Amino acid sequence: MPLDHAFTARLTDPDFWPRYLFEHDDTYEEDHWDEDDREDEFTARFALDDGHALVLDVDLTYGTYTLDLDAPGLDEPAALGWLDQAHPIPHVLRWGELDRLARAFALVDPELRHSGPVLALLATFTVLDENDDPDPMSPLVDAAFRHVRPGAATGLRPETRQWWEWRNLAGSGLTWTATGPDGHLVATQAQERSSRPPLYTLRREDGSFPFAAYADLLDRADRILADAATDPALADPAVAAALTRCTVPDGATHLPALAAALRTAGYGQAVLLRAVSDPHDRAEACWAVETLAALPPGSLLTRWYGPSPLATARHWDLQLDLPVHGRPYGYARTVTEDLNRRLAEAGLGNAEICGATMRRSATGEILSDLILLDILIRDDLPTGHALIAATLAAHTAGPETVVTNRTTETAWRPFDSSAD
Repeated sequence: MPLDHAFTARLTDPDFWPRYLFEHDDTYEEDHWDEDDREDEFTARFALDDGHALVLDVDLTYGTYTLDLDAPGLDEPAALGWLDQAHPIPHVLRWGELDRLARAFALVDPELRHSGPVLALLATFTVLDENDDPDPMSPLVDAAFRHVRPGAATGLRPETRQWWEWRNLAGSGLTWTATGPDGHLVATQAQERSSRPPLYTLRREDGSFPFAAYADLLDRADRILADAATDPALADPAVAAALTRCTVPDGATHLPALAAALRTAGYGQAVLLRAVSDPHDRAEACWAVETLAALPPGSLLTRWYGPSPLATARHWDLQLDLPVHGRPYGYARTVTEDLNRRLAEAGLGNAEICGATMRRSATGEILSDLILLDILIRDDLPTGHALIAATLAAHTAGPETVVTNRTTETAWRPFDSSAD
């Protein structure tokens, strides 16, 4: 069983996903829960039919998650990456790899509906770049979170946008290079120390990544998907005709006819039959049709759903240097919480403390000089600037306060009338 009963039940608790996704919601601060009230360590094993598996260990108490690969020939599971709030190594899976694996896991285990828990849990271990098209991605990620975390029935999910912003390294100098006789893909990043956002991965030529075992995992997943399209029932003329009608932009309207034709022809893959006859989400039916028709993954999703809202979404990563010398204890936290609240209410982004600069006083006491804030602004930078300035003014921040736009590599002083 990939998800035991305890973990499955925990996924439905209202505080699970805010904790797992490191969302900033005061409802789930430590004052609101007692770590002794429940067991908050879980393991999920997502396995194929030949012993290859991805193993996810979740420790919500400390906010640490590790992703390992178990495979025949390995003495013990090999680390692929991990996630914490100190030294994370989250860049493990390319999008096409995760999508194919999630489809294969679903075909092997009917409990793991795709799009569902596999994608929702493992998306945080992806890495994206300029070559990744959001059009086929966002329908699946939206569907995954609708499945595990009910909310808005349509439209772009906030988890999907957050994931796109967190894991998208487009423009950072990330490149993938085939190396060695087996052509394993390794990641490099130009000018790594100054790149934003930085690449944190074990998939390096001199790293400890289990390239051969991982390639075997992907190969087996691809064979499972290909085998699902070889059932003799798919050659039935009625099935072929119904399947063709489903591969056009309005193909979802023809799903009932396809399901009926598959049943009549005796199609034997129960997971795909369920996906087209009783999908939990239209995206589930879409990838099932792609698999039945042997279409490239994502090609029909683009036809059915059209352009993703992510294609035109923009965001900027800012750093605010907030002077706190001489300020009351907790001043920076008060400013940060107010700014984060205002940004969230305006739908413009979020803010959090990310560090500090210290100095030693004449008496040897260690004092905070600056508190550093990470600020994310979405879609409307001028309005974001105005909201930041208004918040700082409300808290009488000093004129030496500086905001650096790390996306455009420009600096801005909110109280300097000559600044842009």
